[in-house]
Amino acid sequence: MDTWALIDTETDGLYAPIYAIEVAAQRFEGLTAVGEPFRAFINHGIEIPLEATLVHGYTTDFIRKNGFPPEEAYSQLRSHLGEIPIVSHFIQFDWNRVLFPEFKRLKIPPVGKPGFCSWALSRRALPEHLTHRLDFLRDFYQLRCSQSHSALGDVEATTDLLQRIIFPRLKSIGFDSIKKVYEFATMRPILRCKCLIQKLDFETESRRIAQAKREEHKRDAILEMAFQNDQSIPALILDHELIDEEHDISFSGRKFLFTGTLSMGPRSKARQEIQKRGGITPTSNNLGDDIDYLVLGEDKEHGWTQLLQGGKLGSAFFKKFKNPTSKLRIIREESLRSALIR
Repeated sequence: MDTWALIDTETDGLYAPIYAIEVAAQRFEGLTAVGEPFRAFINHGIEIPLEATLVHGYTTDFIRKNGFPPEEAYSQLRSHLGEIPIVSHFIQFDWNRVLFPEFKRLKIPPVGKPGFCSWALSRRALPEHLTHRLDFLRDFYQLRCSQSHSALGDVEATTDLLQRIIFPRLKSIGFDSIKKVYEFATMRPILRCKCLIQKLDFETESRRIAQAKREEHKRDAILEMAFQNDQSIPALILDHELIDEEHDISFSGRKFLFTGTLSMGPRSKARQEIQKRGGITPTSNNLGDDIDYLVLGEDKEHGWTQLLQGGKLGSAFFKKFKNPTSKLRIIREESLRSALIR
């Protein structure tokens, strides 16, 4: 994987069939970006919904004037990249839900092949943050970005994040090649990554967490501390790895509840899509024992990380920490979005 590419897309929406209307890519040799980024707009001859335009700013007229036919756009991308591995800040979306289905629909060979996810890498390399959405990281680190919420801008920002923030941090602990970065991006358990970054002993931390889960009085002490407003519940949720990272969400007969504002749009739309797939979205906002999934909305200003105490978030922490075998699963918005657009 010495030669690889970072890629990003902008689309006509989040629900299948999804059409890419902009694709951008940056080639890397090892840990260094080489050459100028690639960018192409793609004209599929479709109408761009207003809700998509409000995100990235591209209108139907703009794409018709500036877009290439899809076969030509991907031919250009192939000439630029060849068959090298592809990395994306949410590869479940960009590759699995957008690009690969599009290649199949167009009956053309795939461009490249999937590599690692830079969102998963960020979660492991930057454990001090509650969220690793690119818009948060872009603002926090003042990442280089010529146009936010564009494929090119997101590629620029992620390139800056990797080269200026993440790769130097990983080099300092011995992960000094792209092969080792890939190893770190897929390492489990995630606690091992946190220990490497923060120079903690993994066995000691594992024993500490296991002991806290076993001993009821320590659980109660942590819960009491959490509800005394002197410790962030989102931080506790991350510290105790209560968020499911997998994308194997089932819908039929399962009940979904939301907390925090969704970044992908109104809850009503998400509820409709869940119900189409046989899921249930109760009218009550109470986190009862019958809830299967609590979805953490990732809006930058009003998402789950801003809900520091109490409410559904505090109840979810209480349920999962007191009873690790509870059927309740706490999932990020990205996981729900990925499952909805299969």
